[in-house]
Amino acid sequence: MKLRMNILFNKTPISVNFVGTDHKLIPSLINALRYNKFTTMNLAQPLEHVDLFSSEAILYAKDGNKARIPIF
Repeated sequence: MKLRMNILFNKTPISVNFVGTDHKLIPSLINALRYNKFTTMNLAQPLEHVDLFSSEAILYAKDGNKARIPIF
């Protein structure tokens, strides 16, 4: 069973898929999204969904691009 949750980031709901982790990493994910400007600026389209792992997240944009950010 795959766990999924919606979060708000920049007033936009984003679907987060938990892959081998749980909701306890949501604060770390939001923090990484806020402070990793290089990654979020390179995504031309808004985020569509996120796959959240225990040490990283893969961000998927609506245009099909994706990026990987570390979660600490």
